[in-house]
Amino acid sequence: MIGRGGLPMAPPARRAEAEDLFARVRAGGWVNDYETERLRKDGTLVAVSIAAAPVRDPSGRVLGNMVAYTDITERKAQAAEVHRLNDELQARVEELAASRARIVAAGDVERRRLERNLHDGAQQRLVALSFSLRLARTKLDDDPAAAHALLGSAAEELALALQELRELARGLHPALLTDRGLRAAVDALAGRSPLPVELEAIPDERLPQPVEAAAYYLIAEALTNVAKYAQATTVRVRVTAGEDEVVVEVSDDGVGGADPEAGSGLRGLDDRVEALGGSLAIVSAGGAGTTLRAVIPRERAQA
Repeated sequence: MIGRGGLPMAPPARRAEAEDLFARVRAGGWVNDYETERLRKDGTLVAVSIAAAPVRDPSGRVLGNMVAYTDITERKAQAAEVHRLNDELQARVEELAASRARIVAAGDVERRRLERNLHDGAQQRLVALSFSLRLARTKLDDDPAAAHALLGSAAEELALALQELRELARGLHPALLTDRGLRAAVDALAGRSPLPVELEAIPDERLPQPVEAAAYYLIAEALTNVAKYAQATTVRVRVTAGEDEVVVEVSDDGVGGADPEAGSGLRGLDDRVEALGGSLAIVSAGGAGTTLRAVIPRERAQA
């Protein structure tokens, strides 16, 4: 700096800025924490904060100025990281809001489906059963044979109504999962699947209830999708229960090309897993089959 005039630390793009700051200080003003860029000795740019003040004689006349440059590279990097994290947090908040909206919408759709199934199925059978019982009661004395036939028909209607109610209840939350855990429930799923299902690893231990439910419905939805769309010959299911997390994997040897955005089923599974603090990844290249992999933390689910 010795023997060099002008403002040698100011890069060409900042020359006018530097001259303005210099003029302000020479006119008696102060500069404090002014963020800009200046040149190092090797010619590279560095982010700095400038503090400058005039130097006066006893009469108050400005004789010169003093300037302090503070390297704020680390501070700028930290600020950029905070900005990135804020953007990421905002994106997560927006996704959470969208996820909640989808869950509410899915709940409404499911309630309407249950209402329709109950009205068209079990409720109609119970109405017919009630009518048959009243009619049989009127014929008990005069026509016992007809009353007996009506009671037989009523028994059949009752059996069918109970069967439909059991099917609906199984769709909501299978009793086998509640009573005996994930292993037994997945065994039952595999037994009902139209395709061969290889259960490579399913833990016998009981897992936190939310984890068991999420794993069960992930496997159930995946098996349903494979049967409908994948044109696969086999499906493999693996559930690994670690100390901190549970990993659920379902893979098939089908045509691949599954698109999570094409239907609500996979989005609903993603919402269910994310609600437990986990993540769901889908790998489905065309012609290479599909693999669903969910990672669910145990601690978050237990809380």
